[in-house]
Amino acid sequence: MFPINRRRWMTLSGAAFALRGASAGVRQAPAPDAAQATPDELLLKDYRPQPIFKIPKTDIKKAKYPVIDVHSHGPRPIEQLPEFVKTMDAANVEKTVILTGANSVERFAEISRVYSSYPGRFELWCGFDLTGFGEQGFGPNAVKALEECHRLGAVGVGEVSDKGWGFRTSAARRNAVGATPAGQRPAPGPGPHPDDPRIDALWDKCAQLGMPVNIHVSDPIWAYEPMDKTNDGLPNGYKWRIDDKQPGIFGHNALIESLERTLEKHRKTIFVACHLVNLGYDLTRLGQMLERHPNLYLDISARFGELAPIPRASAEFFQKYPDRSLYGSDMAYSQRMFTSTFRILETLDEHFYEFDLDVCYDYHWPLHGFGLPDALLKKIYRDNALEAFRRARS
Repeated sequence: MFPINRRRWMTLSGAAFALRGASAGVRQAPAPDAAQATPDELLLKDYRPQPIFKIPKTDIKKAKYPVIDVHSHGPRPIEQLPEFVKTMDAANVEKTVILTGANSVERFAEISRVYSSYPGRFELWCGFDLTGFGEQGFGPNAVKALEECHRLGAVGVGEVSDKGWGFRTSAARRNAVGATPAGQRPAPGPGPHPDDPRIDALWDKCAQLGMPVNIHVSDPIWAYEPMDKTNDGLPNGYKWRIDDKQPGIFGHNALIESLERTLEKHRKTIFVACHLVNLGYDLTRLGQMLERHPNLYLDISARFGELAPIPRASAEFFQKYPDRSLYGSDMAYSQRMFTSTFRILETLDEHFYEFDLDVCYDYHWPLHGFGLPDALLKKIYRDNALEAFRRARS
């Protein structure tokens, strides 16, 4: 990732718009400074409780075992790469998968030249070139671009993302650059959902080339629920809200079902569903997906804040499916970020908070450690990634 939270950057204008009065012309008094606000004035987004319990607090500087981080987008700006590698060394991160998302051969070649300065420390994954999607004759050129990226060193594909509008196409990217009214998402343009038959050839080619796929479907459930006092994830859900009532958009459940159909249709392709398929709130359903689809793996990136409030259920899930979860960060590389994720996985610390730490921590919930056993830690940190990649490339 990078020092500026991309999700926060993308949603900042929308959040500012939503905080205006109900009518565009209505002026509201400025909110009081959070440090001086009385309880009846304090906004939920400014609530920063401090634990009062005198209980153990573990400060972990490096992972107990070597780590393969399967979900990172690298430093931005890229000039910070040397510092990025130093942070990897300090945290015991052996290798990082860089999900470049590069959707052209030229862009992937440009990125790969930068990372070549650190042989063995990074794996570069590319994106799909969906130029001309929806037009007659689409397909062969996309497959050819994927083959060329593989020849240049791409060993996987990702992160490919569908939050309701389908995978972004070149038309979608052009729309996103244009002016957008305050408070509205840029129009993404039509794109394929994972089970669209027009991209079957790309999934099949991934299997043929031995390229695992990192796929993002949906977003946390709170982004789809009513933005009212009943929403358990309101602080983040409000910032990430998704209007699944728009014509043509897939909702939370439809996106997960689309992924399931894809997994069933392309059983030779290895998929790593990032963020636990955004099913951290329903680990029973997530486990059933793993049982149905042996080609499905999970990365736990950027969802520590959702799992740590339910430590017993989370630990039980990892122990029931010990071979299917992979460590990922998807957050800016810093000692604090690694300390917090390692603390959740390795310790039995209770009732602590993490606020303002890039992605997925700004809820109101206290966090708790899982205290996973050593054998399971080794799997999640490194061995499961090696096995998933081995299966894809065998």
